[in-house]
Amino acid sequence: MKTRKWTVLLTVAAMLLALLSACGGRSNNDEGAASPPATQSASPSAGASASPEPSGAKEKSKLLVYDWQTSDSAQFKIMEDMIAEYNAKPDAKATLTSQHLPGSDVYYPKLNASLAANSGPDVFPLHGAGKLKTYSDAGRLMDLTGILDAEPDWKNSFTSGAFNLLTQGGKIYAVPTSFAAVPLFYNKDIFAKYNLQPPQTYDDLKNVVKVLKDNGVTPFAFGSKDAWTSALFSEMIANRIGGDEPFNKILDGSGSWTDPSFIETGKVLNELKDLGAFPKGFLGLDNNAINNMFKNGEAAMFVMGSWAIGNMVKEDSKVKNSVGIAKFPTFPGGKGDIDVWLGQPSYNLAINASTKDKDAAIDYLKMFTSDKYQQRIAIEAGEIPATNVQLDPAKVPAISQDLQKAMSTMKGMFIFYDVGLGAKIGDEYNKTIQGILAGKKVEDAFQALEQYTKDNRG
Repeated sequence: MKTRKWTVLLTVAAMLLALLSACGGRSNNDEGAASPPATQSASPSAGASASPEPSGAKEKSKLLVYDWQTSDSAQFKIMEDMIAEYNAKPDAKATLTSQHLPGSDVYYPKLNASLAANSGPDVFPLHGAGKLKTYSDAGRLMDLTGILDAEPDWKNSFTSGAFNLLTQGGKIYAVPTSFAAVPLFYNKDIFAKYNLQPPQTYDDLKNVVKVLKDNGVTPFAFGSKDAWTSALFSEMIANRIGGDEPFNKILDGSGSWTDPSFIETGKVLNELKDLGAFPKGFLGLDNNAINNMFKNGEAAMFVMGSWAIGNMVKEDSKVKNSVGIAKFPTFPGGKGDIDVWLGQPSYNLAINASTKDKDAAIDYLKMFTSDKYQQRIAIEAGEIPATNVQLDPAKVPAISQDLQKAMSTMKGMFIFYDVGLGAKIGDEYNKTIQGILAGKKVEDAFQALEQYTKDNRG
């Protein structure tokens, strides 16, 4: 999904495992870590924000923290402020140093190389699901399960289901700091005008579509010129029909794209198309066009990620005060739960299993997920905080507050298909949905995807 700032290309697990498995113990974590190349961004204050140790005082350990944010991002500033605050504490257990490696194409190769050279960071961000599994399988991540269980106040501060995509083999290997999630946005003014309620079921949705069409209103801001936008919509349908299992089996290699839930998903998309749920010419509408369609009040509903909120609340937005949040509806006989969300914990912190100072690393994770910094993540970065922090209504957009409230009952989260599967197979899924909407027979399209997946799985 090209416009998502958190979308990454998953590295080939077998290559990384081979690389990491050859490594032995880890050397001192403040030595041997190469400076970033000229095209990367290291913290200008890295290693200089702590006061000198008094004469005779015990020397603090030094912890290296990696990051992938660009220097112009709000998250970058939040992290640097956090490190400076930590280092200034008289009782700080360690001195933190940051190294910024912006962009996944830079970040992951550097992370892999530093871990292989036994000079890796003590704390570093990872994407969840398959990406995290690569590192946990290689024995590079500290198991946080016991630590979280021993501190229930900290563990229970997170949104329910927050650790689903950060758990492997029953063990939690990372802590989320923010989320990206996909709700069903709707225009409250349009819904009120036609006495409509947000749909809870697929039958409700079809009725909403009919009423809107009968009154000349475009039901969905929807397009498939950018294949990922229509694929995202389809992923919601597939999960509501089949639950988590069909796609989880695709991820672990035991499933098939010819599963009835995927076939039915294609048929539902065609049914919605035939009902007029999508705008005329939707095959030629890209992400920018459909975002602006909803922002300008030209469609009643929009299934899109939370990153779209920033566009909805701009000064020139015609819907900035009339956007509602709803959960994607359920399907008759479907196995999916309305409280399971499509999305991902978008910034997750893991601790190197070989860190020299576990307590200091955990303190850093706690600081990142404290109310103070979760507020800043919501207000300054426009992210969905990972905890149940009480947001300041005067500073956080109402849409973001409503989304956080809707997610407070989250039972689980499933990852974007193209993130979970990687660019090659993930993009082919996106193109498969695009092809179905363009008229390709559903069964043939998924059979072709099945063969492609077999031929290209690493």
